[in-house]
Amino acid sequence: MIRINQITGGRFGNRVLQYNNLMQTADFVGVPASCSDWEGKGFFSDVAENKPALKPEVELKWSDLLRFRELKNLSPENDYILDGVCLHNVFYKTTLKDPREFVQIAEKHKRVLPEDKVNVGIHIRGDDIRGADGNNGREIHEPKYYMDCIDTVESEFDNTVYYVCTDDPSFPTYIETIEYLKERGCEFEIGNVQSLFHDFSTLSECDVLIASSSTFVISAGFIGKKDKKIIHSMEWIQKQFPGDTYFMWGNYTEDYPESYWKAFDNFWIDLYNGGNEYYKAWKFI
Repeated sequence: MIRINQITGGRFGNRVLQYNNLMQTADFVGVPASCSDWEGKGFFSDVAENKPALKPEVELKWSDLLRFRELKNLSPENDYILDGVCLHNVFYKTTLKDPREFVQIAEKHKRVLPEDKVNVGIHIRGDDIRGADGNNGREIHEPKYYMDCIDTVESEFDNTVYYVCTDDPSFPTYIETIEYLKERGCEFEIGNVQSLFHDFSTLSECDVLIASSSTFVISAGFIGKKDKKIIHSMEWIQKQFPGDTYFMWGNYTEDYPESYWKAFDNFWIDLYNGGNEYYKAWKFI
């Protein structure tokens, strides 16, 4: 059995990614999955139950999942616990099947968006990247990125409607983006900062996503509507590559060495190089 005994302490997007890794790994190895309680139960349908361990438990770390194909050789004499930091750093290794096979929003939480519109989700991450734990401001996306994305979408599509979702309505980037939509005369709807389920469900059903660096919008990108056209910031992507544009994360520690953080960088490098059929970029702006 592959198990999550304690869901990651990260936010909702991280938890969705850890859960996807659980289900992909269990499916690949050919064993049942078990998951501790989390807010995804009830929001998603048919979430794996928390089952008792029947065998000695061995932890699978993020570095093990980077060698994903080798997991076919796991001993059947153990249960395996998925490390809580197996998030988007291993997504392109584990995701061999469409995540929608394992993660579906329950009917009562699904957002139905108008079929006669091009529905454009905008996600603006503020709160956790503005403070002391914000990786030195590494992940802040400036208003110009969102404005340029809006200009691109408007040049490509007619009859658009925008859904602007954020965790931080006081963030200047959010405020300026709203003002720009007004200036351009775009139809838009503000998300619900009090309901992550509402915003996640909305983003998951959009035709186009103007994304931040957040795992919240990444997860919404591979759930719900297929074949979304996803936009990411080129400035953000360039921060992942070695060289003059590289922007270091926070301080490395023995528990979280440089190699761990580089695995997260590699997600973005892999995305830039084409991603996969389940999460890829339409444009970098």
